[in-house]
Amino acid sequence: MKKNTKFFEKHIISKLPSIGVVREIFYNDIKEIKRNRIVTIIVVGLTIIPSLYAWFNIEAFWDPYGNTKNLSVAVVNDDKGYQFKDQDLHFGDNLVENLKNNKNLDWNFVSDKDAQKGIKTGKYYAIIKIPKDFTKNLTSITRKDVKKASIEYTTNEKTNAIAEKITDQGANKIQAKISEILIGTISKSSLAAIGGTSSMIGDINPKLDTMKTSLKNLDKQLVNLEKVTKNAKSSNEDMKKLLSSSNNTLVSIKTSLDNSRRLSSDIQSSLNQANSDINSVGPQVKTSLKSISRLINTSSSLAQSLGSLSSSSSQEAIRQVSKIKSNIDQASSRLSNVIDLMNIFSTGNTNILNAAIARLNNHYSDLNNASQKLSNIIDLISRSNQINSDLTDQVASITSDLNDKINNIILDYDDLITGPLNKAKSSRSDIQRDLDSIIRSTEGIYPATSNFINNLDSMNKNIDSTLGTSQISIDLLRSQIKDSLEMIDKLENNKDLKTINDVIKTNILDRADFIKKPVEIKEVRLYKMANYGSAMAPFYSVLATWVGALILCTLISTDPGDKYKPLEKYYGRLTLFLILSIIQSLIISIGDLVLLGVTAADPFLFISILMLCSVCFCCLIYTLVSVFKTVGKALSMFLLVIQIGGSGGTFPIQMTPTFFKTINSFIPFTYGINACREAIGGVYPPNLYRDCAGLVVFAIIFIIFGTVSKDIINRKLEPLSHRFESSFLME
Repeated sequence: MKKNTKFFEKHIISKLPSIGVVREIFYNDIKEIKRNRIVTIIVVGLTIIPSLYAWFNIEAFWDPYGNTKNLSVAVVNDDKGYQFKDQDLHFGDNLVENLKNNKNLDWNFVSDKDAQKGIKTGKYYAIIKIPKDFTKNLTSITRKDVKKASIEYTTNEKTNAIAEKITDQGANKIQAKISEILIGTISKSSLAAIGGTSSMIGDINPKLDTMKTSLKNLDKQLVNLEKVTKNAKSSNEDMKKLLSSSNNTLVSIKTSLDNSRRLSSDIQSSLNQANSDINSVGPQVKTSLKSISRLINTSSSLAQSLGSLSSSSSQEAIRQVSKIKSNIDQASSRLSNVIDLMNIFSTGNTNILNAAIARLNNHYSDLNNASQKLSNIIDLISRSNQINSDLTDQVASITSDLNDKINNIILDYDDLITGPLNKAKSSRSDIQRDLDSIIRSTEGIYPATSNFINNLDSMNKNIDSTLGTSQISIDLLRSQIKDSLEMIDKLENNKDLKTINDVIKTNILDRADFIKKPVEIKEVRLYKMANYGSAMAPFYSVLATWVGALILCTLISTDPGDKYKPLEKYYGRLTLFLILSIIQSLIISIGDLVLLGVTAADPFLFISILMLCSVCFCCLIYTLVSVFKTVGKALSMFLLVIQIGGSGGTFPIQMTPTFFKTINSFIPFTYGINACREAIGGVYPPNLYRDCAGLVVFAIIFIIFGTVSKDIINRKLEPLSHRFESSFLME
């Protein structure tokens, strides 16, 4: 400890100049600036120029993505349309109408010839071409020959690199919009068809009630008739009245029978359609599950290949794990669609697919959890810049577990899905069979009753001889009526029929909208930036502060004269540079806030941090130039170049090459930009303290370096300085 103290006193404290000499050099510099107008103008200009650099760049990037409406994109619609379920569909026209209402880009609806010419000349940045079989391929999901629809996206990257990325995002949004329109249309059509089927079946109960009422009335008439025949000697007038009433009932029965026949035909057609819908669900679900299985299998193969990578191949590892995560995310999305489709057939009181849906929901959660774990692994690899066997084993375990679960679902497909769907078809067949039995039973009542009433006149003439026959006929008719009433009660209490009636009471449009967009994203902005210009202000303001310090050290000499010692020169002229650099930062920061309207959560903190940046950068650049002379200027320029890419000021540092990620923590730009972001977006104290401490540490390190090495390095580089001067090209 004592040795370190002695070294510090000998090599640093003892070499520090007196405050009086430092003050003298500073006062002489101020006097010279005041005395010489040219110098005054130049110094004033040096304090203002860096702010112009910041302001022009911030203003240029104030809201670039808000002006994408000026990017011209050609749209060519060659879609011929397609007939789907007796409905003419034109998804191409629907897409064009949506784009006409979209103001994100400048959409131009032109012919293919004009579009091709325009993109070559630079008039259009991209072409979106809708092919002639667009609608036909979109609806191929309803046929055996499923074929994906495609949109031709042509871009001219030569015109502008960023414009190509923006139009590419536009194409992606179009793809998402097409999927939304397609799913919505098919959902509405399918659910409407199911709704129509169910509404016809829903008419069963009122008509069955009518049949029950008619049959009960007839039964009452037969009871009365039975009494009359037993008292056959009573007045014939009673018999005539009874005959008249029976004829009326007979007409009602005939009408009910006719309605029942028509109803039976309607129900048969509706049930056939329902069975057709059920038949289409099974293959769709199985196809989707197989595609999910293929994605997981691919991920497992990629996971196995991770083990062959060296520990230093972090970028390749990140790429492969990201691909695995992308596959799992796709599988999760497809499984979500499968669950939505199966939920349609589990609405109301039925539970035929509940077991399958519950199991798929569990696997959906497994996929999402796996995706989150892979994100964490990617982050670990990125931060450590290496991959080890523990991480590769984790990835392999995740994909292997998912692979086993999805394969088990496919193996159990018949028990989980095919069996319940077949049961649903069988229950609908039972409904039709019961209704047919009622029709057959009641059809025998009408002719028997008609013949009976037609012969009542002759029965009335000879009651005694026909009384036995009449009683037998009455008993037979009442037995048939009883059977019919029991069949009607059975059909009315059928649970499947009630389930269908419950389904038709639901809102079809709401269900179609849910299938079209099952998830809504709720965005939470933790630290809100008012605009893109405010978000970019930290980078350009810090950059301008460095440029300002570099200009000062390039145009103003760091040597105040030969009569002073090296450290007296160093500290005496440093005072002037620090004051001018702080003035530069004040102009930059106040101009950002007042002239440009940059919004900061804490404006005073933003100004203070930029002043701290100016002190840090000035100490660093001034020391390099003062110690290394012309070489120091070159080093300062080199540091400027690598810090632009290595600070994460524009793009996230994780997206940059390994070199820049490695140096990120060792350059002052990183701490200056991050500290300014805290002031503009909102302060998180631990981050702010760390960044401010980083800037202070850089300043102290270079002050100590200048104090210790200036005299030594200046003497060693003196021959090199003379050679620079003798070239008449450099100082």
